[in-house]
Amino acid sequence: MKPHALPATLVALALGAACGGDDLAGGALSVRVHGEAFAEEGIPADVFVDGWAVTFDRVLIALGDVTAAAGHEPVALEAPEVRIWDLAASSGGAGFEVASAEVPGGAYDHIAFRVAPAADATAGNASAEDVELMTGGGLSLYVEGAAERGGERKSFRWGFSGATSYRHCEGTAVIDGGPATTTLTMHLDHLFYDDLVAAEPNVAFDLIAAADDAGDRDGEVTALELAAVDLATEERYQVGSTGVEDLWSFIDHQTATIGHIDGEGHCGEAERE
Repeated sequence: MKPHALPATLVALALGAACGGDDLAGGALSVRVHGEAFAEEGIPADVFVDGWAVTFDRVLIALGDVTAAAGHEPVALEAPEVRIWDLAASSGGAGFEVASAEVPGGAYDHIAFRVAPAADATAGNASAEDVELMTGGGLSLYVEGAAERGGERKSFRWGFSGATSYRHCEGTAVIDGGPATTTLTMHLDHLFYDDLVAAEPNVAFDLIAAADDAGDRDGEVTALELAAVDLATEERYQVGSTGVEDLWSFIDHQTATIGHIDGEGHCGEAERE
């Protein structure tokens, strides 16, 4: 895995992108990562079609290969390591800074990043225990929390090992003599989508909760219980031509879609490796 961006290394990148500046004055560019309110405060019941609400204790993500360029294809930045971030930690709505540097003026509209396991990852804002969990388990994403509805509660601790590269993300940072920020935004509600092909899927938890009810009924929904749920008879859970057959694989597939830019901005490519 290529190394992660450090603040000073953005300077070298931006020099190669300076032709996109159109005489704009240089300034400070900050690249941040954010799970938004859903990660920090939870996903409220009115988002779910079946009345559940989800809160997260930890949302750990292994983030690397962060690049930003003005008018050019992104190029890799030099850095010693991938870092682990806990997006459930409070950030006051600002997210966490991944890199920052003084750069030439320009519209930094080509952003890329990679979410993937890394054995040599170090802490961003994550604890030493969190880093060990991710590196020792070969994980790119780990979510821990609970869903509640009425008096019912289902907890979960899910670790995912897939690697996804996001490219051609439509950044909106313009450097013209002052600071600008672009934010790698992770949409945690995608983990609870009920359709892999619909443009606007529902956010739902009923089938996930039922996996524990059909299993050991101990109040925790495990990967094994989700893998035992056959989607062939589930009309709502459409999988298209993905080959996904069970609910665990369905949620794992959705992990490759969580990456966005500057809130609702999209990435032109999200390649599962």
